Amino acid sequence: MLRATKRFALLYALWLVLTAAEAAALLPGLVAAAAAALLARGLTRETDSALPLAPLVRLFPGFLWRGILAGIDVALRALRPEIPVARGWIRHPTRLPDGAARVVFGSTLSLAPGSLAAGSEGGMLLVHCLDTRGDPAALIAAEEDRLARAGVDG
Repeated sequence: MLRATKRFALLYALWLVLTAAEAAALLPGLVAAAAAALLARGLTRETDSALPLAPLVRLFPGFLWRGILAGIDVALRALRPEIPVARGWIRHPTRLPDGAARVVFGSTLSLAPGSLAAGSEGGMLLVHCLDTRGDPAALIAAEEDRLARAGVDG
């Protein structure tokens, strides 16, 4: 129950920020945040463990920087079609357990230029890459190592 309450509070706070806490948006925000919190509760497993906040905070500057680089990369590819693209899929064997740690891993990969984590099957993370000509598998492994060193390994 505490997790659902925290989730509701976070979602409602986000709603207030996005709507500038306008009076007309308060009630719809309560309903939307409550519905989203209940839906999220139904979609998450009770066995999922919460990740410690400190490693995520330490990793945030890197997440932000890679997100900026990814945005620039995608914009350049959209504006300059002559930039070569060699799309493909990578099946990365991950040592991270299914659950919160793997979700963080997939999310950070999706911030990296030209990559998008698209799910997992068993112990494999499925990653779509815009350019497979380099060594995207090494970059994926390096990101997993970075997360594990920071303590985001479930």
